Amino acid sequence: MPSLHAYFEESTLKHSWDDIARVFWNRYPNPFAKHISSDDVLQRKIVGKKMFSTRLIVKNGVLPKWGEFMFKDTSGKYLVIENSVVDPVKKTITTYTRNVSLTSFSSLEEKCTYKPSADNKGWTVCERSALSSSSVRLLAPQIASFAMSRYRHSVVATDRGWSFVVNKFEGSPINSVLAALARSGVTKQAKFVRP
Repeated sequence: MPSLHAYFEESTLKHSWDDIARVFWNRYPNPFAKHISSDDVLQRKIVGKKMFSTRLIVKNGVLPKWGEFMFKDTSGKYLVIENSVVDPVKKTITTYTRNVSLTSFSSLEEKCTYKPSADNKGWTVCERSALSSSSVRLLAPQIASFAMSRYRHSVVATDRGWSFVVNKFEGSPINSVLAALARSGVTKQAKFVRP
């Protein structure tokens, strides 16, 4: 029987929702997410006024010594899928993230919703929930607990990474262009073709 651990948290990012939305696709690399080696968009579509995206994120990491005996491949590369919905009308960004590597060992699913703070319109609230599970016989509770402990530790770095990326892009020429386009209401769907 699987062992489950749940986590719920609300954190405040001291940046506007517009700033968070502007840098959403550029949040990696940053010094608070050194474990992310790459991220690639697999699919993106606009339905109505919402943008739906699926990204593949490659993470670097090491299994704990007690977990290495279960896996032949301990290359340290792990795959994560992130599905996101950006709704500029309601001013929400919702991400659904789950690991696709090592699922026989442990699964972690996360949902984050970013929206303007009710207390301060210049800030953004992130409502975060996560569920870790494992069905490894005899070790499931320890594995699920370990995965959740690592996740909770990474949440602090994630919030610091957001601040780093917003500050990095503040005042950059591309940010000024994006802001001007947003104010003008100009939207355009681009198609990229590989040579």
